[in-house]
Amino acid sequence: MSPQLVALHKHWCTADAVKQFVSAELPNIDNFDAEKWIKEIGSMASTLHRMSVWYSLIYVVVEGYKELKCSNEAVDELLGNEEYVDFLRLFRNATFHYQKDPLTEKAQKFLIAKDSEIWIRELNSAFEKLFLDNLPIREFINAVKVEDA
Repeated sequence: MSPQLVALHKHWCTADAVKQFVSAELPNIDNFDAEKWIKEIGSMASTLHRMSVWYSLIYVVVEGYKELKCSNEAVDELLGNEEYVDFLRLFRNATFHYQKDPLTEKAQKFLIAKDSEIWIRELNSAFEKLFLDNLPIREFINAVKVEDA
């Protein structure tokens, strides 16, 4: 087992942990109630900020994957879309580097790219499968279950 792959998996786990909160249900704005509307807009904004962090952390995994010269058919196929990868890099930069504009063009490129939200979810799933297939995660979990029993 490669310690570098374990380290990359740690970064993916961090990103995936944030994703769990991004997937939470968005508030529903049915009838206009100013106080309720303000609270729900705040909740939606918070969800969008968490999504920004998740997307940016996935790019950290992409960087590590490339640096380690990993190879996986599903991941490689998704990373073959160089435009999405570059837009995601710019998005990460806009998230983690101070920007004078609250919604820079860097951030917008990935967000408005057609089907980018589908692509990043597929990429996250491909990374998950890569780690499950190449690290003894299931064996570790099963061993812990046996010890706890």
